[in-house]
Amino acid sequence: MRDLGIYFGTFAPCHVGHFEQIVRAKRENLRALVVVSGYEGDRGDKAGMSLVNRTKSMRELLRDDDNVTVAKLDETNIPKYPAGWQPWLELLQSHIETSAAEFTTVTFYVGEEEYIEPLQTYFNAAWPERDVLITRVDRRITGISGTSIRENPIFNWDYVTRPFRRYFVQNILIIGTASTGKTTLTRDLARRYSTSYSLEYSREYQTERQVKDDELDIKDLQAIGIGQYEVNREHIHSPGTRKVFFADTDVMTTKLYSKIYLSEEDYAKIAPVFDFYISQQTWALILLLPPTTTYVDDGFRDMSQADVESRNKMHQMFLDELEQKGLMERTVVLQGESFQKKYEEAHRLIDELLAEGKDN
Repeated sequence: MRDLGIYFGTFAPCHVGHFEQIVRAKRENLRALVVVSGYEGDRGDKAGMSLVNRTKSMRELLRDDDNVTVAKLDETNIPKYPAGWQPWLELLQSHIETSAAEFTTVTFYVGEEEYIEPLQTYFNAAWPERDVLITRVDRRITGISGTSIRENPIFNWDYVTRPFRRYFVQNILIIGTASTGKTTLTRDLARRYSTSYSLEYSREYQTERQVKDDELDIKDLQAIGIGQYEVNREHIHSPGTRKVFFADTDVMTTKLYSKIYLSEEDYAKIAPVFDFYISQQTWALILLLPPTTTYVDDGFRDMSQADVESRNKMHQMFLDELEQKGLMERTVVLQGESFQKKYEEAHRLIDELLAEGKDN
């Protein structure tokens, strides 16, 4: 048993092969240090995983392990590999000494042959009083790589450690005017794909606080919009979410209802808040249900002419907002003449999105 085991990498994402080496580092040493390395615009960043977020996810993965410390090594301001070996090693030394002040024996676990000589030479000189060992690990343990996962994350889903899966979840938004059957469609699709889904937070909020539609004020609508964002976010990050997530409404819907219920003055105040949260959402596919002339979620019965006109107006507001936000290219207005046809159309679109990665 040695004092300190060190394992470094970009972890974009951290997969089970990486995790096996982390386990080895902590079991062959009294404690382990995992160094997440990268820079602005690196391969992880380009795939939606910034260095900061990768570090957070690694800490989340190892949060209950008292024998492992996670450190972030930012390479942004040094020359890129392989030209930046010297400043990179200096940064690594600083992170090690900060994270683990007392140790006499240290083992580096590396996956590349060309890393061995620079590490051995540098740290033998930097720590002449310490026993430095460089161990080459077998990267073929799982036969998977970060590149393979980034190229086809759905197919390689089971190789990705849980906190890193959120970067690859295909988020699907289902929106539409009231009583179009979107809640039923959301539930059915989530059950079909064995994953999680979210419902309208406004229903929960209004029921809990006993607020009617015509009583909603700016504070209520702000709470509903942000609450919907957080509900969706929690599901995307949930262990129960597998490859795809379905959201029954989003912040954009709350923004449109705010335009209806609030004065122009109040709407002008709240719209920028909603726009910020809308910009933070990432949808792989948006399914827009057109208005119908019958209620669906509340039971099948005819609507009044006023209701029909109101639903048509709201539908156009959705189209205008989607156009304004540049989201029409990933939006499909379901054209099926019946609920079953709409379900089949949605099912086909999701299968195309998941391609060869679907598992049922």
